[in-house]
Formats: sequence, structure tokens, C-alpha cells
Amino acid sequence: MTPSHIKGLLWADVISRATAVLADVDHLHSHTVAVANAQTLGFWAHLDAHHPGLDFSGLDEEHIGSLYVEFQRRRDGGAFGDLSAYHEAVARDGWLHPASSRVLDLWTRRWAELGMRDPGLTARRPPPATADEVLDLLARRGLCIDHRPSGGPVYLDATRHGLPLRQIMSAGRHANYLLGLLRELAPLVGSYDSVVLACDREAVPDYTLLAKVLTDLGAAVTLVGIGRVRLGGDLKSSRHGGWEGRTAAHLAEEFLPRVGPAIYRLGVRLYYIAVLGQGDREPFRPELLWRCMARAKRLLDRPATGTGADLPEFLARHARPHPHVDPYRLTTALLTRNRPAPGRELLEKVLI
Repeated sequence: MTPSHIKGLLWADVISRATAVLADVDHLHSHTVAVANAQTLGFWAHLDAHHPGLDFSGLDEEHIGSLYVEFQRRRDGGAFGDLSAYHEAVARDGWLHPASSRVLDLWTRRWAELGMRDPGLTARRPPPATADEVLDLLARRGLCIDHRPSGGPVYLDATRHGLPLRQIMSAGRHANYLLGLLRELAPLVGSYDSVVLACDREAVPDYTLLAKVLTDLGAAVTLVGIGRVRLGGDLKSSRHGGWEGRTAAHLAEEFLPRVGPAIYRLGVRLYYIAVLGQGDREPFRPELLWRCMARAKRLLDRPATGTGADLPEFLARHARPHPHVDPYRLTTALLTRNRPAPGRELLEKVLI
């Protein structure tokens, strides 16, 4: 779990928990979308081809992460090869490669250390719609160009909104993650007043397309793009490395024994949300993270300045005009000195 992962997950956690004080909220995590994609399945194939018989049960996240970096370097933009056997195993019974199973076990531990509410990280359930059902729906609404009858690919079509075509299924019937997201979300349109899509800023073009399609299907959609964390001045994907020694496991090892769970959980939220902000301009700075831990301790020690009844009103001020609470506005309000705010209840309910 790299600094960019930590940042994105904390933003999503605060959006979900803070907004849940004001409305009924479901936080959706899809095992299928996370696993049934060419990047993950290609990594599994790489491990079986180049590291057969490797016991993953005792490996830490950095070791498995280094194998993923190795896979990306070996691939170097080339094709993934035939992944149909892996895809069928996932689709049939939710099978996981031992490497991914180990990562999920480790991430479950990191989730608990960071105080995030589990949205179903290890839950294995089929999406509510099949690929064919979603593609047929999109075709009826004029939202895809479907060449399946002639053995060709399928393209998501939001050109009416000025967006380019995007392939979501290959001629070999391999779907990408956008079709996986639509299998999860399209059947839910009409069940919710609002849908908030949180994503890496590098994925904003794809999620903008997804938002337009869901809007055309009848959803009210808000998109939150979250910038990555610069490491050593670089802004790059975890597939390139550079995160070594700065993972969530390292943070927990450094801070938890010194400050305890409550200060740690609040401190990382103050740093990754309020200090780093929604963008990607600020580099990772450990000394500022230590300052946030000190600030978190002061916040936890201060007497309450309001009552429980004030909490919804306080959170609502950081939601307008959006349907969800803005994590940046919420956490920066806590950093502003001498500003009245609900005390420990807010921190325990939303930020710890």
C-alpha cells in the first residue's frame, strides 16, 4: 500500500463516513473490478511463468510489490498473452492467485491500522449484471458501438458529449475495468439519489466517460479525482517502484508504537488530506507527517466546543454544494486555530 494508495483510500473513507452522518450511504468496493483485469491477471501469469512454486504466505508487501515492478519491466508495454484460464477461474468461483490472496490479508491489516471502514475488501460476490446484459443495455441506449456479432470489439460511445470512443471489450471478448465498473453500477441507477465516483487523477478521462454514461442512464454523478503523492520529486505509478520504505506497513511500524492508534489515524488523515490536498503538487515529507501527529494529539486532547447535535450542521457546511462532505474542507477546518467545531465525537465518528 503505497503513499498514493493511502491517500486515495483515506479520501474515499472520509467521504463515506462523513456523508453517512447526513444521509444513508453505501460504500462500494468490487473484488471483480479489482482482480478481473489484464494488469492483475497478467501479473499472475508472470508469477507462474517466472517464479513457479514460490511460497507467498510469508512475503511482505514490498517483496510482492517488487515482483509486480519486475513484471511491468519485463512486459515493457507488450501484450499480456492468453489470460483466459485465469479470467475463467475468477469468473467461475472468485479464485485468487496466492500472491493476491496474501496482499489482501496484508491490506486487511493495514485497513484496520488506519481505522478505515472495510467496504468489502475480501468479499467475493458476482457483479449484479453480466457483461452481455450491460452491453445490451448500452446498445439499446446508443451508448456503445458493438461489433460482437461480427467477432469484433465493443466501444463505449459518449461522442455526443464530445468524448472519444473507448474500447471496453476486445475482439477476443476480454473486458477491461470500465466494463467491470458498469456491471457493478449500471444496475444500481435509480436506487440512489447520488453517485460519487472517486478515482486516481490519471484515470479521470476514463471516469469522466463512465460518469457521462451513468448520467445518460439516469444517475446523478459527482466525480472526485485524487492526485498521486510525489516521491522524490517524481509522480509515477506504483508499477515503476520508488515507494520502497514509505508504504503503509512502514508508517505503522514507525508511528503506531510511538503515538498510539487514535493519534496515528487522525494524523495520517490530516497529512494525506489537508496537507497534501486533492492535487499532486506536494511531495511526500516525513517531517510534516510528524507535525500532523503532534497536531492530532492536540485535537484529541482539547475539550469539546459543541454538542453531538452540532455534528450534522458542522459537516453539512463542508458538503455544499456537493451531495457529499468534502474531505479537504473538513480536515483543513480542523487545522484552523480558534475555530469552533464539534470535539471528540466528530473525530471518533468520522476521522479515527
